[in-house]
Amino acid sequence: MESSRVNSTGGERDGNATEENLSPAEMYPRGESQFQPDTHRALDEQLSRFPTGVDVETLDSSFAMLSLRQQNRWTNRSSLQQNQGINGGGGGWSLPPQREVGLQEMMNHYFQRTSPSLNDYVNDGGSYGQSSVSPDLSRGRDNGFGSWRSNEGFVNARMGPIALLAYKDPKSSLVLQEKIDECSKETIDVMFNDVISSIYELMEHPFASQVLHKLMHKCSSQQISHIIDVITLNQLGFIKMCIDPVGTRSIQSLLRCLHSEEQILRVVGAVSMGVLSFTRSNGAKHVIMQCFNQFPPSLNRDLIEVLAQNCFGLAIDQHGCCMLQQCLGTSCEVLTKRLIREIISNALSLCVNNFGNYVVQYVVELNDPNVTILLVQQLFGNYARLSRNKYGSHVVQKFLKIHYIDHSMIVYDLLKDIDTLLVDPFGNYVIQTAWFVCEDVLRVILMRHIERNKPLMRCNKFGKKVLDKLNL
Repeated sequence: MESSRVNSTGGERDGNATEENLSPAEMYPRGESQFQPDTHRALDEQLSRFPTGVDVETLDSSFAMLSLRQQNRWTNRSSLQQNQGINGGGGGWSLPPQREVGLQEMMNHYFQRTSPSLNDYVNDGGSYGQSSVSPDLSRGRDNGFGSWRSNEGFVNARMGPIALLAYKDPKSSLVLQEKIDECSKETIDVMFNDVISSIYELMEHPFASQVLHKLMHKCSSQQISHIIDVITLNQLGFIKMCIDPVGTRSIQSLLRCLHSEEQILRVVGAVSMGVLSFTRSNGAKHVIMQCFNQFPPSLNRDLIEVLAQNCFGLAIDQHGCCMLQQCLGTSCEVLTKRLIREIISNALSLCVNNFGNYVVQYVVELNDPNVTILLVQQLFGNYARLSRNKYGSHVVQKFLKIHYIDHSMIVYDLLKDIDTLLVDPFGNYVIQTAWFVCEDVLRVILMRHIERNKPLMRCNKFGKKVLDKLNL
């Protein structure tokens, strides 16, 4: 089917052009007046003549343009009424005093008054034309809000009016938060139904997330379950939200709004599946800590099991060792005992690791004599080897400085390789510590070995350190 097209330069018709060759932007030019009475009828006729082989992207773009034109008509009517109000001396869109402002009226008022406005966005062609928002935002700069995505200068067409208002700017978000504090249950239901389809975008948005925090505290148990259904449907999306600087605060707010054990188990189960991804995110670590501080061990069993099974891997990771120390410092005794058991069984490997040794030292600093004695016994027979290691030597020195353990067991283990330790880059520090903590009998034994190796120690810079430190 062939039709003619008007040439924008001279007004001549091109008889060879067909509608199949026209893009949606050419078929519906942005500069076309929105007040033409037959615009929508002509658009429907043109859409009905699309060939059966047209691609989905073309149809999508066409329907998006139809939606924008409908919004244009509504926007220009509002602008016309506003101009009439100003010219008539009525003060524009100022709301009448002593009258309760409805939610819909409030939305209309702020959509027209706040800049950059939705009206400007629609009138300027939306995503098909030039946006009226600031150039920095339209070019993808964060404009001071680091958690915004580069394409968020444009309003998401999938969002409802309340979601758009929350998404818009700090002022609109604050107005909605104040409205939530004083509105009825029916209004809460209306707002919830509007935002639930855009929950992912709103929970990670700096303005909209504040509205959601307020709204979740007013939601019923069924609505909270609905939120959990949506955000846990995509496990990777949930993990990404926990890691996001803004999204993690939304998840923490959700944890405080859980009503039933079934809801807690579902959220904790989702968190446990992302534990290994949370080690590099301080915000995600707070989510884990909140689970242990807020819920009993019976509801955290999935999270405890995952942490215990991956205890060694977390301990030897730069960021995981920090998270493991935070977990050991929680009030959850079930978690602490399970982790300590895993750390003791892998103590030798952890002591010689550049990150794992900090975990072992942290366990010693818990000042539990039973745990410390178990660690000392677990490492017996390996103290000379640990003393020659850069990281293991720190652990041995830590043991020697504890007053409630038997130092003789460690010192006698060191004497098996005393000749090497006296001139070792790391072992010499262990011998110095042992000298100062030993009793008279053990000190005499150490002195005998030092006197025997004194000629060799004088020729070695590490041996000289021992002699200087002991005034020998």
